[in-house]
Formats: sequence, structure tokens, C-alpha cells
Amino acid sequence: MPQNHLTAIESGLIRSSATINNQVTTDDALLVDERGFSYLRGLAGLPEAENIVSYGYQRGQETIRIGTYAGLISLPGGAVLEVLPKIFEAQTTDPEMHRPARTALLRMLRHLPDCPFRTLTDAHLVATQLPLWNVFVLAFLDALTIVARQGLQTAYQTIESNQPFVRGRLQPARHLRENLVHAERLAVAYDALTMDVPPNRVLKSALLHVLPRVGTLQLETRLYQLLAILHDVPPSENLLADLRAIQTLNRLFNRYTPALGWAELLLTGRAFGPRTGATSALSLLFPMQRIFEEYVAHGFRAFWPEGEVTTQESSAHLVETHGGLPKFRLRPDVLVRQANQTLVFDTKWKTIDGINPQRQYGIDSADLYQLFAYGKKYGAGDVFLVYPSNAIFRQPLDVFGYDPTMRLHVLPFDLTKPLREEVETVWKYVSGICP
Repeated sequence: MPQNHLTAIESGLIRSSATINNQVTTDDALLVDERGFSYLRGLAGLPEAENIVSYGYQRGQETIRIGTYAGLISLPGGAVLEVLPKIFEAQTTDPEMHRPARTALLRMLRHLPDCPFRTLTDAHLVATQLPLWNVFVLAFLDALTIVARQGLQTAYQTIESNQPFVRGRLQPARHLRENLVHAERLAVAYDALTMDVPPNRVLKSALLHVLPRVGTLQLETRLYQLLAILHDVPPSENLLADLRAIQTLNRLFNRYTPALGWAELLLTGRAFGPRTGATSALSLLFPMQRIFEEYVAHGFRAFWPEGEVTTQESSAHLVETHGGLPKFRLRPDVLVRQANQTLVFDTKWKTIDGINPQRQYGIDSADLYQLFAYGKKYGAGDVFLVYPSNAIFRQPLDVFGYDPTMRLHVLPFDLTKPLREEVETVWKYVSGICP
């Protein structure tokens, strides 16, 4: 693991190493240097960071807590803090224990709609000896290599210059303004075929941006090779303008789409995190609830028997009429309509204690009320809460009977296994309980 990469676990604690003598504190808090801790403390004070990064005191020590988010936070000095989903009970400094969580996160990110993560391949998923940032860089380099092998795209650009002869179009107003005492020069504008276009400049800028941040010889070698190919392309002088320009490219640049998607993400992190404003440091953190919902919903759409599944349906309302109109849409994550029954599934990113019925297994009563409303309004006899599995929640809980007509099932979903396999496990369970 590169020295400038740190790894924390979702909902974990972070403390300053300046106040701790031991490498790991008794509660497994991650230690960062004072500069990084001060930076995180500053982030925690911003409105954009609410529920994402929080600051307080625990056991008399200043403590930063990461919310239920996973992804990357840039730290001062080029360091990167990666936050992995909590699929194990405790934070650990063992790199081998990080690999399953990193693989699970990459597997879930691949099914987020409208983002470059959809181009992650199986080869990227198994490259979990690398930190997340380097996996993203690797995916960017793979996409850019395809573009480079096909040849960089050129386009006609209008160039204004002073020439000793007429080339293209004479510009009288600029000529009088700039060449009044230079009779030997003419102000002209002409179109030239060039590689100096916004898409190529963005790609060059992304290469230069990630070069000092990867920390591995193999990736640095590939970066230098691609920089050599883009040698004649300058980096962006106005990155925001170039990023706006690549949103309206013509079809000649369609093959650039995957590489440009990764370049924009690595340069700005924009559009995929909880905020898209000034706090770019937080923009590569992803809300685990949303990621889990999208992942499970994709699995149902892709691998459940065809024609039975709808996701995020909102045809029912909690209140049938108020002022002549229905109110409060009910939007379960997954609806399965079979010939003789309707099944409702809702996914929750929470930790369930599968061996502690005295404390209601850690299930939030609000989740039970929500599923009861879904079942009644959508006419479902069986409703299902799907939670990520953990060491003490590997098997479905005993069935909850709402009333004689409706039952609640609480199911684990193993993120360390392939999506198809887990959806098939759910399908087999449903087939066994439903005639």
C-alpha cells in the first residue's frame, strides 16, 4: 500500500497521531497526522459535511467520525483517505482484510447509473491489492489506452494571429488595433486541424493531476507512456470551460466518452458524491444506502424471472385522499408481481444482530412500519427487508407475522458473493415460502 494512502472503515473513528503514542488505539480508531486531522476537523464544520464527517470528543480525545459513506477523501500533501464499507465488525489495519470490502464497494459502484464506474471490468474488481484511488486511475488509463491506440481525434479550431500574408479571413478591426505601426503584418483568422481541443486537453490535465498521486511504479510508467502520446497537447488553461465544452461534443468524439468520464471524476469528483458544490473533498464519498439500493435493484432486474420485477414504483399512496388528492407516495425499492401474488422488497444499509431477539435484532421500528404500509397498499401477503449480511447475520430471521394476512421476512444479502448468486439465493427462499 502506498505511503500516502490511508484506509478507514465506514462509521469508523479517526484521531490525531500527535495525541496518541500507540499505533492503534483501544477502540481501533485510525490515526492520521496532525495536518490531516486538522483538515478533516475543518471539513466537519462545513454545512456540506453534515452527516458525512462529524467532530467531537470521545474518551476525552478529539475524534472524527465518518458517516455511512464510502469512497475517497483527499488530504493535504497529496495523501488520500479511502473509506471502505463496513462488512466486518471492526476497523483493522490488515490490508488483506480490506480487500473483500474494497471488492464489494467496486462491485456495487459498477451498477450506479450514469457514471464511469459502469466501465469497471472484472480485472479492475480483482485489483484489490490497490487502494480505491489507484483502481480508478487504472480504469482511466485502460480507457485512455483504447483511445490512444485508435489515434487522437483532431478537429478544426479557429486561430487568430498576425501573419505576413493573408491566410483565411482578414480581420480589419483587430488589424488596426494591433498592427497600426506594423505594416508588414496582417491580422487574420483561419481554421486549422489540431489536437489542441478541449477533450484532449482534459485528458492531458487528468494525467498530470494523478501522476504525483499514485505512488506505484507500474502506474507511473503507464502514465508517462500516455503523456508521451499527448506530448503535443497542452493541459487545460481553463479547466471548467473545457469540462463544459466536452458536454456537447460531436459524434467524432463518442469513443472518448469512457475516458472523459473517468478524467472528469478524477479531476473534480463531480456529480457522484453527496455534494457538488465547493466542498470537492467530499465529492468522492458515496452514500452507502443509495449504492446498496441500486445494487440490489439491478440484481433483481437482471436475474429475476423476466417480466415480474419493477423498481421504485410509486403507484400507491399512504393517504388515499386529502383535499380530493392522494398524498404521500409509497416507493418500495422492488416490487415482484407474480401470477397469484405481489411481493415487496425494501433494502436497508444497516447492521443487523441476528442472534439478539431481546433487542429486536437491531431492526429500526420505523422500517417495520414502512413495510407494513407497503404491504397493505400494494396488496402483498409477504414483504421483505433486505440487509447486508455480517458475521452474526448469515441466515434469514424467523418470520414476523404482522397479522393473519401479511408476513415480514428479514433476509441477509452477502456482498462478498457475485450478485447473480445472491439474487438466486433470494429467489430460492421466496420459492420455498410462497406457493
